[in-house]
Amino acid sequence: MNRGIRHAALSHQGRRRTDNEDRLLEAPELGVFGVVDGVGGHAAGEKAAETAVEVIREWLSRRTGSPEVRLREAIALANNEIFALSRANPEWQGMACVLTVALIEDGVVTVGHVGDSRLYLIEDGRITKKTHDHSPVGEREDRGELSESEAMRHSRRNEIYRDVGTQERTPDEPGFIEIIPFPMPDNGALVLCSDGLSDLVDSGKILAGVNRYASDPEQAVRALVDAANQAGGKDNISVVLVAGTSFSPVVQREPVRKPGRARGWLEGALIALGCFAVLFYLPVLQKRFDTGPHTIALGNDSIAAAMAKAHSGDTVIIPPGTFREDLHLAEGVAVRVQQFGKSVLLGTVTAKGLHSGSLEGLIVQGDRNHPPAYGVKLDESSVTIANIRVSGAVTGIVVSGHSDAVVAASQITNNFGAGVEVTGDAKPRLEGNLIAANGNGSPDQPRPGIAVTQRARPVLKDNAIVNNAAEPVWVDAPGYDAQDFEENFFGGLTGRKAIRTSGAEVKP
Repeated sequence: MNRGIRHAALSHQGRRRTDNEDRLLEAPELGVFGVVDGVGGHAAGEKAAETAVEVIREWLSRRTGSPEVRLREAIALANNEIFALSRANPEWQGMACVLTVALIEDGVVTVGHVGDSRLYLIEDGRITKKTHDHSPVGEREDRGELSESEAMRHSRRNEIYRDVGTQERTPDEPGFIEIIPFPMPDNGALVLCSDGLSDLVDSGKILAGVNRYASDPEQAVRALVDAANQAGGKDNISVVLVAGTSFSPVVQREPVRKPGRARGWLEGALIALGCFAVLFYLPVLQKRFDTGPHTIALGNDSIAAAMAKAHSGDTVIIPPGTFREDLHLAEGVAVRVQQFGKSVLLGTVTAKGLHSGSLEGLIVQGDRNHPPAYGVKLDESSVTIANIRVSGAVTGIVVSGHSDAVVAASQITNNFGAGVEVTGDAKPRLEGNLIAANGNGSPDQPRPGIAVTQRARPVLKDNAIVNNAAEPVWVDAPGYDAQDFEENFFGGLTGRKAIRTSGAEVKP
């Protein structure tokens, strides 16, 4: 039905989430493409998004009625199925989603849209947002009261007033489904995305990313996801790219000017000289001025040597093997392993004064005969650490200073002192970690899974803090409520028994 159209899609959990509530809808045989962003937290948001994808795909496969009618019916059916599931299952109460679905038939795109996901049209070197954000901030941006950058930074950016699933709906109900039809240009492309991209990457950069990889949709969506992660990756990120049959980047050219006789030979000579100079110096110029993101694989280099080559936006890939050195994270550089569970660092990891950057998948192992003071230390930094393992240090992970780092989906086990120490004014987010079997280094001085001191105020969510030598959590910092620790697993202990306070007032 849509011969020659190229497409690609990618979804990523982001750097600050341990689960992905986004879902992709790809049915090229039906001309259907979409992104669905779940709302409701963990299983509820995921279930809402999955339900929407299943119902919409099934209904649109029937091909009865106009594209607008079918889209309205499909989205309304998905809405009512989500609502029914939430009423029948208390743990899913309040779940919903937002979505943008494109149906391409006979050269026309019909978009069904609810919420703050988006569809952009790229054509003739321009990018246009075709959907409207159903949110207070989005409305102000669409009216021109806020610039794109101001809206992206607004504190109420993620508030929405339309969703799919929180109440029963009918297909034609006013103020529910936005329908946008327009011709599908052969030389154009569609970008559908969740707000995990559009909240962090502006439309100009989206256009540049698609143009750069116009011939390779898979690489284009990867570049956009990477750009959002480099900008912080604060939410799940989903991107669908649909390129027309003759889509290619538009190169802006200066108008041709015909030279007069008196200067024609001179301009020709200068042009020839310029071409020679560019060809001669091109490798040097490319090396000096190419500032785009790069992927650096170690090869025979040490990790330190690879990090020395990296700039903000680059990714350093660590191959399988054992590395006897320390790793110093760098501003804006993503460090990840080539194969999870196969790269071991016999040393320490540090981040000092970094606004961004990340580490993913590495095993950090201390020398048990001469344990280092820490396995990972994050000081005055806002980096993201995910899916790592830390053991064999005095303290597994130390977070200090004004850090608001994220440590997610990691294993901090078998360290001699506390598994994690949070001190100073640090406000990190610890989510989905296993913090176990720490604190056994001294029989007469057992240590906890997590130690909170000074003015630190971590956010602890969905961690399993079990089988440590002392209580799961020690708090020597003022102002904590018991509810700050409720969403963690303490191996069957009550909050009163799981949390030891010393100098802190923990409110009941």
